[in-house]
Amino acid sequence: MNTAHLDALPETRANFALDLEDGEKVVFAAPLSCFGTEEDAFLGGGQSKLCLTNRRLVANNTVGLWTVDLADDVVGAELVERGIPLLKSAVVRVDLGEELAYGDARDGQGTLRGFRFYLKPRDGERLAALLRG
Repeated sequence: MNTAHLDALPETRANFALDLEDGEKVVFAAPLSCFGTEEDAFLGGGQSKLCLTNRRLVANNTVGLWTVDLADDVVGAELVERGIPLLKSAVVRVDLGEELAYGDARDGQGTLRGFRFYLKPRDGERLAALLRG
């Protein structure tokens, strides 16, 4: 994914504590209704938050951080709206180039090839547009 357009955006405030690398800045932050894998296996609920930096996509499910590198890991993003007009939700599907393993041997290990982020419609539109460049 080409991230040059994100470098030109103004910085915004992160909605959770996030250690940034040199030259990295938050360009989008929003609360999530929930998020899951590409097949909707549950990863985080209503307390989850999302930040997009000019280098990474980071979701916080209050237990840990889910981080993917934009340039190397993300290969696509699409906005999918669901529901009826007044109760619409926006789902942003993020596709990864390689399978990602998560969990540990005790709890069972899972794999995913992407995420689904459930956001308010405006936030979903904006995130999808930023990820598409």
